[in-house]
Amino acid sequence: MNLTIKAKNTTLTPSIKSFISEKLAILERFLKEEDKLRVELEVDKRDKDGMHFRAEVDIQPRGYFAEAKANDFYEAMDMVLPKIKEQLVKSKDKKISKRRNAARKLKGK
Repeated sequence: MNLTIKAKNTTLTPSIKSFISEKLAILERFLKEEDKLRVELEVDKRDKDGMHFRAEVDIQPRGYFAEAKANDFYEAMDMVLPKIKEQLVKSKDKKISKRRNAARKLKGK
């Protein structure tokens, strides 16, 4: 897993970096070594709904994407992780189901 963290309109502190690394560790069992994981954090002072902090997670080459807005970076990351994990679990379950259905068809012949 290749992790890239990018911060827009803010500085990336070591504490935020370590928090993101810890949180993304739960996704390692779904990802391959060659997958590129990109995390983008952004501060938008002009946001009208009051949610100034945005977190975005993008996994390539698989094409999974999730985004969340919140009152701080930690809350935004906590909101975006279940979204991306749900996509990964759904994909994994779909692959397992296809494999089992193929095995049933072969066994039935």
